[in-house]
Order: sequence, then structure tokens, then C-alpha cells
Amino acid sequence: MGTVTFDLAMIELGAAAALADGDVNNLAWAESVLRELAASSNAFTSDPLEVTAAPVQPEPAPYPGLASEVDARYRVLLEQIPAVVFMAFLDKGIGEAYVSPQIEEMLGFTKEEWLNDPVRWYHQIHPDDKTRWSIEAAKLFITGKPLKSLYRVLARDGHTVWFHCEAKMVRRADNQPWFIHGVAFDISELKRTEEALAKSEGMLQGLFDFAPDTVVVVGHDGRIVRVNAQVEQMFGYDRDELLGQTIEVLIPDRLRADHASHRAIYLSEPHKRPMGAGLELYGRRKDGSEFPVDIMLSPMESETGRVVIGVVRDITRRKQAEEAQREYADRLKVLSRRLMEVQESERRNIALELHDEIGQVLTGLKLTLEMGTRLPATQVGESLARARALVNDLMARVRKLSLDLRPAMLDDLGLLPTLLWHIEQYTSQTQVLVNFKHSGLQRRRFAPAVETAAYRVVQEALTNIARHAQVAEASVRLSARNQVLLIEVADMGAGFDVESGLSSSETSGLAGMRERAVLLGGRLTIDSRPGVGTSLVAELSIADGSVSPNIPSEGRGLPGE
Repeated sequence: MGTVTFDLAMIELGAAAALADGDVNNLAWAESVLRELAASSNAFTSDPLEVTAAPVQPEPAPYPGLASEVDARYRVLLEQIPAVVFMAFLDKGIGEAYVSPQIEEMLGFTKEEWLNDPVRWYHQIHPDDKTRWSIEAAKLFITGKPLKSLYRVLARDGHTVWFHCEAKMVRRADNQPWFIHGVAFDISELKRTEEALAKSEGMLQGLFDFAPDTVVVVGHDGRIVRVNAQVEQMFGYDRDELLGQTIEVLIPDRLRADHASHRAIYLSEPHKRPMGAGLELYGRRKDGSEFPVDIMLSPMESETGRVVIGVVRDITRRKQAEEAQREYADRLKVLSRRLMEVQESERRNIALELHDEIGQVLTGLKLTLEMGTRLPATQVGESLARARALVNDLMARVRKLSLDLRPAMLDDLGLLPTLLWHIEQYTSQTQVLVNFKHSGLQRRRFAPAVETAAYRVVQEALTNIARHAQVAEASVRLSARNQVLLIEVADMGAGFDVESGLSSSETSGLAGMRERAVLLGGRLTIDSRPGVGTSLVAELSIADGSVSPNIPSEGRGLPGE
């Protein structure tokens, strides 16, 4: 190859100016330096990306100009190193160079191909690394400072090879630049491992940050060293606020002293376990509010020593559910007790009705019939008339008793006819006018449990109005739509305190209506205030068990069938 002399002093002067201007990281400047260095082979054109390769020449001597200094044993050693060793002479143009045979194994280019295209290295640099590498190389050539760099190179077949390159400038005795000597190690496998590790760490970080529970990592000194994103939502702190704080910052003031001692005991013999087993644990938010928590502790060894990972779960909803369950169980106990009391009361009332009312009528009937046997024939007709009247009275009393217990027409005719009958009887007995409206009930049957519950809710609500509301009118609305039977009973009467009424042990009426609704997957809502009136709304689920008008329930016929 021909050699074109270039002025290193002029290049160094330009570099000094570039450094003074703070423009040393300019790609155009770097490429101008590299172009000047490669000028001996005319490898760079006016556009450094357009390259004309020099003709392939026989391989130059492995160490031009140094044959007397380097013996064959050194060459063998270089070519056994699992890396690319290279050399470029600055005073002869970078085309006068050496590269070890490993270039072909790593990049697929022969030594001849690599050496006879002085700037092949420039074009094989990965596009994303070309700017950075060019600037680093130009700095090496100009300043003489050793180069250490990581960059990617495109192999002949297009795959990417990662290199860790270290190069340094060797100067002559007069301190003039002589040649560049360097070694490049293939670190592709290491980079793939690092990328896989980074992905794995990223996945673990994602799992840590987006875990549904709050995770707090505490060091051996009790200070917080790491938290995940959930801590912000649960405790109200920014994550950075908690780092370096003692874990007691998340503990209510009244529990901090005890917690510090418990923490010291745990750290003396750490093991995986729930924190505070059998105790009520509470967390403290930034605003000072408290909430119940469950905490699972797990010790772990880290680079900085032993840490404890605490998984914190807000159990407010669970506590509320447990409290609601306890309240419901208490209500069931009260209702069960009241049910037994009502049963006994009803039995007593039935017994009194049978003894005092029906028993007296039967006794009168018996006496009338006995006396009729002793009367003259002319007076027997009058006695039989009295007996007939007593029998009619007896039948009416028995029928009323039966209807009070459960109207037979509810089973035979359904909900709507029974309610119409009940409202008529109610108005005649209490003088309270009932405004009754309905929709979706005509010729429709529901499951027996639904019909019974609906009838009892209306019956109990109207009974309460007659007893307590002190009104002359009430309204009842029933509608069946969207798989729900809606019952509304309202009055503008005396009203009452709902909480007191529901919690009172003196009556089971309101509690009974509520439990009937809940058992059918519905709910009961009561809105009332003293002096304002009362509105009762019951929703009963009819999603299952409703009977189509054209498909009568087994053993029951619809009206007219």
C-alpha cells in the first residue's frame, strides 16, 4: 500500500482548538481526524459513509518495522489469546496494520479482507454505537489517553458481536506517536447473560412493585430499605419518604414502644411467621388514621446483611365482614328467641280462642241441643234455629282463626287475589283506607317462599300502621320486573326511630320482615322519622322459582283452571 504523509502536529493543533471550544464530542470533528489518519489509502471520501475499499494485497508482515524487536514466540502467544489483537502505525497511515486471526472466527472476515480495507472497522461498527466509538477513537489518536470501550460490531453474516476493547498509544523515544496497540474481547455471551438478568430483575421488580399487597423491607437496624408502590396507597407516604425511617413510623403511637421490643426479639432469632399471632395489629397512615392489618414476616440474607421482608395486607373489609357476621348472628339469636316467644304467644292465643270463644259457642250449642230434646214439639223449631245460629257463628270463628294463621287462598289462588282479600278485610276491621296498586302480578305465580314472604311483609307493615301510625290512609305498591318483586308500603303518620325499632327486643315484626327479605336474596329498607311518616321498601329476588302463566305450579291451579 502507498503511504501518504500527514502532519500529526496540525491534527493535534486542531484537536486542541476543538477541546478549547468544548466541541470534542462532535462527530464531524472525530470523522475528520479518522479521515486524516486513513488518508494514505484514500479510504474516506468527502462523505465518510461512502468508502472505496483498497484492492486486496498480500498480507503484510505481522509487525511491520518491528521484526527485529518481536520474535516468533510472541506472535504465537498473541494468536493463542481468545481475543482480537490489533496494531495500527500512525506514522505510516492506519492501513499499515496487524490483526490477529481471531477476527475471522469472531466476525467472519479473513485477515486479508480486514487489513486491505483500512476503514472496514468503521463501517462494521453498529450504527447506534458509531458516533460514540468514533469520538472515543479520535480522542485516543489525538490525546494519547488509553481507550476502554464497549461497542457492537456487525459480523459478515449480519449478527451483532459485543466487544470490550482496550487500546493504548505507544510513542517513540522523542515522544512522537508511533502506533496503536489494542485487544478486543468478545463479550456477547456476557451481554446476553446481562440482558437476561436485567429482564429477570425487571420482572422481579415488576412483581415487587405491582404486588397486590404492600411489601416493606427492613434492615437489621429496623430501618426501611425498600418498599413497593402499594405503600403509597395504603399508608399515604411517597416511597422516598419512608426510606431510612424506622419501621415504627408505620405503627400507631400507642403501640410503638412494644413493637420496638418485639422487633428486637424477632431479629435475634428470625423465621418466617405471621407477625403478632393472636393479636390485633394496626397500621398508621401518614395522616394519623389507623386501620387493621395482617403482616407476614420473612427473613432474608442480602448483600448488606440480614433483612426482613414484611408483607402487609389491609384487612379492613375482612374486619367489617366479620363484624357484620357477628351482628347478623346476634340478630339471628334475637330473632330465634323472639320466634319462640311468638310461637308460644300464638299458641296461647289459639288456646284462649279455642277455650274462651269457640269453647263457649260449643258449650252453648250443646246446651241448646240438650234442651231441645226436652221441649214440646211445638218449640223444637225455635231451639233448632238458635242451634243453627250458634253453628254459623262457630264456623265464622274457625274460619277467621284459620285465615289469621295462613289464608288458604295464598296456596290456591296466589299472591294478588290474597292481597286483595286481605286489604278488604283490613279496611273493614281498622277503617284505614289502603291505596293499592300493582303491575306484573296479573295471572302470575311465584315460588311459594316468595309469595309467603311478600304476603307477610304487607300484612305486618299494615298491622304496624293500624297500631302505631295513627292515620286514615296508607299506600301499598307491588311490581314485578327485572327478576325482582318490589314491595312499597308507606304512610304519613307518626313515624318512629328506625334504629331503635330494629334493635328493640319488644317486637319481632321489623326484624322478621328483614330476615325474610335477606333469606330470599333481597333486602329491606325502612325510612322513617318521628312525625314525618314511614316508607318501607322490600326487594325479593324472583330470578328462580317464578311460574309462567301458561305453566301452572304442580298441584296448584290458576284462577279459572
